[in-house]
Amino acid sequence: MAHNQEMLEHHGERWGDKVRIIGISIDKSPDAVVKHVNAKGWTKVEHFHRASSTADKDYGVQGVPHVVLIDTEGKIAFVGHPASTNLEKAIEKLLKGEKLSEGGSEDDEEGGY
Repeated sequence: MAHNQEMLEHHGERWGDKVRIIGISIDKSPDAVVKHVNAKGWTKVEHFHRASSTADKDYGVQGVPHVVLIDTEGKIAFVGHPASTNLEKAIEKLLKGEKLSEGGSEDDEEGGY
């Protein structure tokens, strides 16, 4: 989550309202989420508590952390662990309307993470 906060601090002005980073917490209570977010200073990322939703099943969450990138057409472009792709490069490509490589990873000349 710290990396997400840093990305929004660095690119937020340029990305504007085109990029939203949303954290869905599996903490036991919403109060625990608020306390943790405030303690870490992760205020640029939007945070929600999973509560009784099926968001984890709906997005195929197998563990945490877990990332789902949605393209400019509203389609899922990447699902997986954030370390398996370069999130900043992937977001930049999606903002340009480009597709990510097979499997959603960001495999350009420099490679992903």
